Amino acid sequence: MNDDDLLFIDEDITALDDQFSLHLSPWKVMIVDDDEEVHAVTKLVLSNFEWEDTPLHFLSAYSAYEAEQLFLEHNDIAVALIDVVMETDDAGLRLIETIRNELNNKATRLVLRTGQPGQAPERKIIREYEISDYKNKTELSGIKLDTLMCSTLRSYQNIVSLQKNKKGLELVVESSSALLDAITYEALVGETINYLSKLVEQCSNTPAYTLSSIGIYCNPTVFHLIESRGDFAHLTDLDDIDKLPDHVSLLIAQSIAEQRHIYTTSAFVMNMQSSSDSCIIFYFEGFLPLSEQDISLLELFASNTKTSFDNEELRHELEEGQREIVYLLGEAIEHKSKETGNHIRRVAEITRILALELGYSVAESEKIKSASPLHDLGKIGIPDNILHKPGALTPEEWKIMQSHVEIGYELVRYSGQDILKYAAIISLQHHEKWDGTGYPSGLKGEEIDLVGRIASLADVFDALAHDRCYKKAWPMEEVLQFIDDQEGLHFDPLVVEAFRKHKSQIIAVNERYKDIY
Repeated sequence: MNDDDLLFIDEDITALDDQFSLHLSPWKVMIVDDDEEVHAVTKLVLSNFEWEDTPLHFLSAYSAYEAEQLFLEHNDIAVALIDVVMETDDAGLRLIETIRNELNNKATRLVLRTGQPGQAPERKIIREYEISDYKNKTELSGIKLDTLMCSTLRSYQNIVSLQKNKKGLELVVESSSALLDAITYEALVGETINYLSKLVEQCSNTPAYTLSSIGIYCNPTVFHLIESRGDFAHLTDLDDIDKLPDHVSLLIAQSIAEQRHIYTTSAFVMNMQSSSDSCIIFYFEGFLPLSEQDISLLELFASNTKTSFDNEELRHELEEGQREIVYLLGEAIEHKSKETGNHIRRVAEITRILALELGYSVAESEKIKSASPLHDLGKIGIPDNILHKPGALTPEEWKIMQSHVEIGYELVRYSGQDILKYAAIISLQHHEKWDGTGYPSGLKGEEIDLVGRIASLADVFDALAHDRCYKKAWPMEEVLQFIDDQEGLHFDPLVVEAFRKHKSQIIAVNERYKDIY
């Protein structure tokens, strides 16, 4: 794709925009009369009639029963011309009552026709059953019939439009709470595509299964496919706009360049531009043309949804800031302990791997990863002569050293932030042991929070595998054997099992963040 390709997009879209108001299917008009000649004459008079460049399609019923069956088969009948007297003197009136009350059809415009003036009380019928008109058959010929069709079709259009707008607005309102509940970009994109599909289906009368869509995150250096459906479901690991079909990449490229939504008769691009240089792009295709009102609803949805993405971006920035502060604190503690910052990076990655395996969601696993650098936060309150002592500690010194878990817990225990809540648990419990011989409380088994059990194994593994002021690093084979030997004693068997399952990945983390002296 090059700049020359973009030059022709505006012309193509302008040409397609003119078609938005087209009604692709013929207007359905039902003639209900037991006289075949009435059917023939009505069709003849209206044979060349068009409304908004769209012709009529006639449905014929010769009794109230036949008409009712046709109404059950067709939910988009625009106008019904109904004879009053057919198999009974009030067959037409009973049919209208069925249409409005039993079939709950409020949209179809109903016109009563009779060859016997005065057959029914005109005012009562029109008011009770939403009759558009009540005419003598002799009046419905030529210009009068043409005028009647214009007024009834216009009325039908307005009613259908109002119904669509009402349902569309209900979807927009419903989507608000669902989007607020999404806690990751991936979840937010998924819910947005779900509700966009429903909205497009509602607006264009297009079955959702015919729609194809993609959700993409992009900034000046990253192009990342988040979700794909329909004809695009086969796309995976998409990292380049030019890997998309040409007609898709052209529209998306224009949307990104101009920072706006783009609509054509069968596709649209919705651009959720953030305050930074990044944006979330939604591309949809496979639907029938949208009207101006439909596009207005999509614009309203986009405006409403953008607020959710802006909030998500703000939340993400706050969490990133919180993680950065946590890492800085963790590194400050490790520096005080004369450890390298790589220790907290290794422990963080290992806790994330284990948390995912043990059932935590991606979002919660990331929070646990972010909290783990504070596992030794309390060492900030331990005297240096004890913290850096190369030899064995005296019982009194060991008691002071053990107090670091409670010091760290007290520092963060009152925070309302999820990351610091996890940090408080990890700080307090990462030296507890599965068999109850740990400290500070001698908790046993599942009395220890799962995040505490995870952090315990991650911390011990890393401590054994690297030099400390009081010992040299163990060979990896001995470290792994110690983990096996301590299953059910120091460590939770389930956490050990998760460790074994991801042993190669954990060892790779250990290699990636090796200490450099």
